[in-house]
Amino acid sequence: MRNPEETRRRLLEAATAEFAAYGIAGARVDRIADAAGCNKQSIYGYFGSKDGLFEAVLDAIVARAVSEVPVDANDLAGYAGRVFDWYGDNPEVLRLWNWMQLEQGDPKQMSEAMLAARTDKREKVRAAQQAGVITDAIPAEQLLGFVNRLASTQIDYCSLDSCERSALRASLVEAVRRLVAP
Repeated sequence: MRNPEETRRRLLEAATAEFAAYGIAGARVDRIADAAGCNKQSIYGYFGSKDGLFEAVLDAIVARAVSEVPVDANDLAGYAGRVFDWYGDNPEVLRLWNWMQLEQGDPKQMSEAMLAARTDKREKVRAAQQAGVITDAIPAEQLLGFVNRLASTQIDYCSLDSCERSALRASLVEAVRRLVAP
């Protein structure tokens, strides 16, 4: 008996690994289908195209990130530390973002999931600014961008021992604490 949700999950998992390793242009639908134990037609049936599959992968990552690392605008330093940890635990995510930027540039059109997550975070930061909890000297959108870029610093997590990683995390948290102080 076929389980469409399980098939879709396997395709997204296989596509995440494939896109992280080879990028959008280098990814092969045949390899994704084989890794997922499906046929190529499944990809087109569920996602319409390879680009549609890539967008679905990004949307799934955004959903995971929002769920696993919710923004706490009253504690952006702690949030930055948790984002740093999440990227360390999910190194394929940074590779996917890099491929997206390399191959698609800075897309003007975001998916609905990405736009909703960004809007929600920005509004929480704006509310914390209005409450005087964090600085309002930097517009909410830019402040959130700075925090996220600092937290996703392009480092080779694997090359760091636990002490180095811990020290880098502590420095990141302190830098963000100072950046957002009212």
